[in-house]
Amino acid sequence: MAVSKEKKEQTLAGYAELLAKSNAIIITKYGGMSMPQLDKVRKQVRAAEGEFHITKNTLIKKALAERGMNVPDEWLTTSTAMSFCFKDPSAVAKAVGDLNKEFEVFKPVGGLVSGHAIDSKGVKELASLPPIETLRAQIIGVLQAPASGIVGAINAAIGGVAYALQAKVDKEQPAAA
Repeated sequence: MAVSKEKKEQTLAGYAELLAKSNAIIITKYGGMSMPQLDKVRKQVRAAEGEFHITKNTLIKKALAERGMNVPDEWLTTSTAMSFCFKDPSAVAKAVGDLNKEFEVFKPVGGLVSGHAIDSKGVKELASLPPIETLRAQIIGVLQAPASGIVGAINAAIGGVAYALQAKVDKEQPAAA
């Protein structure tokens, strides 16, 4: 049954909204999966703060092109689904990787991170990253390390000056009998 033009426009608008909200997208092939398996995928991607949608290839190609996002045509053939990442792309990529181990027919083929295409190897690398909170803590630690080093050096210098002044005062005062 043919889909009406109005329905296609609604679907296209929905894709555009999802693309606008996402900071990363993981494209997967899912052919041969049952509805309970797909429900499990949706649940795990949702737990990673993303959304999993089975997409219409021609419409998602158009939505991607309208946003200036390009992916290889072979990624958008046959049974295609997308996981839209709203918070932590590595968490969604990790969920997709775990699901790939559980369901052989569920395969990541690539994705988009900040509008740039990554292949399936890039998706695996993304999944291997620590959670975003850990990365932020590491960056803050790196930024704070030089500051604490400077504070330590200044304290040592001030302590050295104070020690030298105290030694001079002690030397110039007459010794008590």
